[in-house]
Amino acid sequence: MNPTATVFVIALLFAVATAAPQPNQGTAEDTEPVVTLTTCGGHVDASSATIQFQLGGSIRADMRCVWIVQTPYFTQRFNLIASGLKETDGLYITAVSKAWLGYTDKLSSIGQNVTLTSRSAIITLIAGHAPTLGFKMEFYSSGSSISPDVTSHAILTTTKGNLTHPSNGGNYGNYENALFAIAPSVPGQPTLSFTRVDVESSGACLFDSVRIYNWFDGDYLQVAIFCGTTIPTSVTFQDGVGLVLFSSDSSVTGTGFDFQYE
Repeated sequence: MNPTATVFVIALLFAVATAAPQPNQGTAEDTEPVVTLTTCGGHVDASSATIQFQLGGSIRADMRCVWIVQTPYFTQRFNLIASGLKETDGLYITAVSKAWLGYTDKLSSIGQNVTLTSRSAIITLIAGHAPTLGFKMEFYSSGSSISPDVTSHAILTTTKGNLTHPSNGGNYGNYENALFAIAPSVPGQPTLSFTRVDVESSGACLFDSVRIYNWFDGDYLQVAIFCGTTIPTSVTFQDGVGLVLFSSDSSVTGTGFDFQYE
């Protein structure tokens, strides 16, 4: 075979190889965010979004804002676009997995990316003890489509309130993962008290459980886990924000729980 023919055959084989179907790499990121939020806290269920809170404006001292993010894909990338936040403030990203919270990262510098392998996440704004300025961030999801990590949710922002789960009465369902954030819009130290509990009981609450997380020193720390029917001790959120995470397994359900805070 002459050299020209050899080159032609190699080129042909290369073209065939590169044209062959490639392994499924999952869904790519959106080219631009598809949703924009401008409120202090909220729920986002989208493949991408812009969260822009008080950009160019003022945020009050000790403000707490919580956003619950749910995406259709397994990888999430968070990017800080603009920020007037100070070193004494913090913008944090926390992964949500089935039945517990994952690691928390701080998003602190312009252009910084934080990437999570979780369909659900929590964004928490912690303002310091002095007024500060706003920010703009974006998130994008990509990769494989998976089932949700959070099946129901609520963000409670009043100075006092209460919640019943399930809200419509009856028994809760199997495979639940319900997330309730307590972040009053008026800074304070709310105390959380459960008034009723009816959750499947087991040793170490391995099947169904209620977990309470208190914000402390840049992370959500689990301060209680319980099940059965015993009312747990009240918890005060000293830094102004906390979470309740409820999860259930594949069988045996109860009527849930009631809590209040003020």
